[in-house]
Amino acid sequence: MIRIAAFLVLLVVACSGESCKDPVITPSAYTTSDAVISSESVFIVELSLTCANGAQSVTLYADVNGRQFPVTRGQDVGKYQVSWSLPHKQASSGTYQVKFFDEESYSALRKAQRNNEDVNAIQPLFTVNIDHRGAWSGPWVSTEVVAGLIGILVYYLAFSAKSTIQA
Repeated sequence: MIRIAAFLVLLVVACSGESCKDPVITPSAYTTSDAVISSESVFIVELSLTCANGAQSVTLYADVNGRQFPVTRGQDVGKYQVSWSLPHKQASSGTYQVKFFDEESYSALRKAQRNNEDVNAIQPLFTVNIDHRGAWSGPWVSTEVVAGLIGILVYYLAFSAKSTIQA
């Protein structure tokens, strides 16, 4: 019986992720800027994470406007990435706040959501603000229309000049 209890305790310790104390982050972000060649706006946040307690395999989750996403670990130690996409009409320009949670605070967040409690009371491990300038959807008037109008104008001017010369 003691062996089973010791095995379960060892399993719980091995499966739980490390917690990060006093995180220091270096974020970088990318957002879609051209809506002409893409169907959705994509947001990518990459970051380097260093913990004061030396934790290296921290499991992270991200929350953006009430939607949660898993954060993937990179091949390098302390490198993480999260990405999501939205239709261009829903991805308005502005600042998006990405809240990052460790396993403990993420489980508290999910519990608060299930119980319809205030999720703003749960403090994230850290936050990253992303500036999205919106996606450019092309010129108001396409170049084909402009070329056609110029062609019609040139034809009209040439026809008018021809009519005044012959008259």
